[in-house]
Amino acid sequence: MATDFVLFIHGVNTRLSPNNPSYAQSLMQLLTQFDALATPPLVMKELDWFKVMEEAEALLLEWLDESDHWRRSWFQDFRRRQIIPFTGDAALYISRYIGSEVVTILRDQAEEILKTCDPGSDRLHLVAHSWGTVILFDILFAGRWDNREIPGYEDAQMIRRAIFGLGADNEKRQGIRIASIHTLGSPIALANLINLKRIEIDTGEDLTQRKIQTVFTHDITYGLEQLLTELYNTQQQPLLWRNFAHVGDPIAYPLATIIPRLINPDAPDGKYLDIRDVSTRGSGWLEWLASPLYKTFLALINGGSAHSSYWKSKQVAQTIIQSIRGNG
Repeated sequence: MATDFVLFIHGVNTRLSPNNPSYAQSLMQLLTQFDALATPPLVMKELDWFKVMEEAEALLLEWLDESDHWRRSWFQDFRRRQIIPFTGDAALYISRYIGSEVVTILRDQAEEILKTCDPGSDRLHLVAHSWGTVILFDILFAGRWDNREIPGYEDAQMIRRAIFGLGADNEKRQGIRIASIHTLGSPIALANLINLKRIEIDTGEDLTQRKIQTVFTHDITYGLEQLLTELYNTQQQPLLWRNFAHVGDPIAYPLATIIPRLINPDAPDGKYLDIRDVSTRGSGWLEWLASPLYKTFLALINGGSAHSSYWKSKQVAQTIIQSIRGNG
């Protein structure tokens, strides 16, 4: 009997501790609750990449502490606990070398989890939050990891070979199939990942010495289209993708009107991809106050709470279960 594997990947400013050992525990408990009668049970695992960032951010804080100006600056605790982890995690991943370290640690974790799967029958479901959606799609689809000369190339290719439709030409139909994608509070619509193209630069000085160098970018379009095409050709149905966007989350943006335009625009709507935006709301007291004042600063203050609300959302859990069990 086929097993459904669910992998989670977190966004920026995620740190675990003995008192908080899991970032997805609440959502996993809800998924188990809503799927209690199904067999076999879901195999759910968290991927984490924040450990790569901690050392670099600790070094930055050491350097800042040497500055008299920094010691006089306001909002010290807020800067240390919010601004630096939030913006630093995103900025560090863009770095070629830190990005390659993230790829390596995620490869090790994914390999450990997926070695128990049966690629011929089991299914893979991806749940990614915030900047984690950008990292996930970058590793799986971005052209920059096709460059053999960059650090992280081999690790990125190993991840791709483990997933059906992403390997090299003779490996495309190996690996576990992605059955659904769930993005939570995703900024992909804003990222240049989705609209940068490969650029060819003329590096020669004259017509006899001309060389064309391919610049591998963060563009995800080609890799995503390849995956969707391979999946459709083998199962004659579109890949299911649910994009959850809390109405008060300033990081979350709709994708249903954007992604289809990037992948084979000539294909009939819904042929390769069944993508829907799902608007969510929380139930906290601050959100209750901010809701009628959605254009005010109070609503913006609630943005951080809204951005993390998906992990405890029954609506998110129910929709994911419906998608996995074929009712979504």
